[in-house]
Amino acid sequence: MRYLPTLLLVLAPSIALAQEVPAEAERDLWCGTAFELLVADEPANASAEKLAAAKPYEEGAKRLIQRALPIYLESGYSDVALETYRQKLEASVSRVVNGGGWSDGDQSPSFEDCKALLGQ
Repeated sequence: MRYLPTLLLVLAPSIALAQEVPAEAERDLWCGTAFELLVADEPANASAEKLAAAKPYEEGAKRLIQRALPIYLESGYSDVALETYRQKLEASVSRVVNGGGWSDGDQSPSFEDCKALLGQ
């Protein structure tokens, strides 16, 4: 029992390191979430032109998110922790996408940075 505090001190850094995600995966998830939110409000009666214009962003969102999620899981996130993180990320990204702007010190990618990930 007296070794428990020592064990926790030894394991704490490795637990924290287990959830370090590469910057590329963070960017992919952020941009994928932004594009997902961008096209989510597309009205059902939108014109064919608007639907065609939204299609690359919809497909890009899926591709970026699908590329990022396995990396988060490999980095130590559990399914539950990743879902919780995605909900918080969505709220944060939603503020930016809907014109609320970034928080001070936020290093989120720009629309141009995200768009470049789609090859546009």
